[in-house]
Amino acid sequence: MSMAEADLSHRGTAEEDLAALAADSRIVILRQELERAVDGRGESKVQTLKNALFDLIERGFWRPGDKLPGEKELSIVLALSLGTVQAAIRPLQSSGLLERRRGAGTFVAAAKELGSTIWHFRFRSADGKNLLPWTSIVHSVDEIVEQGEWSEFMGFAPSYIRICRVIKVDGKFDVYSEVYLDGPRFRPLLDIPLDVLSGKNLRIFLHERYNAPTLRAIHRLSTMEIPQDIAKVIAVAPGSRGLKMKALSYSFRDAPLSYQRLVIPDTGYELELLG
Repeated sequence: MSMAEADLSHRGTAEEDLAALAADSRIVILRQELERAVDGRGESKVQTLKNALFDLIERGFWRPGDKLPGEKELSIVLALSLGTVQAAIRPLQSSGLLERRRGAGTFVAAAKELGSTIWHFRFRSADGKNLLPWTSIVHSVDEIVEQGEWSEFMGFAPSYIRICRVIKVDGKFDVYSEVYLDGPRFRPLLDIPLDVLSGKNLRIFLHERYNAPTLRAIHRLSTMEIPQDIAKVIAVAPGSRGLKMKALSYSFRDAPLSYQRLVIPDTGYELELLG
């Protein structure tokens, strides 16, 4: 094959790749969002493209670990300048939603393994040098319509998913946990067997399965007399005192993701909170 023929072949392949990319449903949605925003709301193309990319990733059209099209290819199929595409992608990289891998391209960030496999806290041994091992047992996953502290934090939803579990720390004591999530979004959790959820890091599980990472968390602690029903579940004497911890987690755009209520008995072990 001559150099001229090779060049024509390469050009043909590139054009076919661009045609396939332009027909991709995700690109079609991006184009539609750009047209609606610019025509109807007067938003900048940079802001519109950034929000549209964000929404598609949040809704799972691109999942953790997926590679995005190249910036040059996006600029061509979206009829935007390369600078506009770069300006839209840059804040998504800065926020940690996207990550650039040298020589490979831009990817949706994958869930990172954390230093601890417990969501928001861990316990240390008496000398403070070692982490206490743990296991968790999920007792129930229910869809509820009741309002409470969880709805005050997360906002109104038609329903909520409540996960009740017991975290067993090194065979020494138990911690009671209730996790509340948006009902319509996380309803598929109702179909997952309890033994599959047991032992999992819910923080990582929600990120990987539902593209719902926890990007920051607030912890609020207070002392309390452990309610009798919970005292029975975690095997402490009626009237025992302990800690009540609220773990309020936020996801993309600093939107509330989950509300967790934990009841921790008085153990004498050092409690270490994580972000």
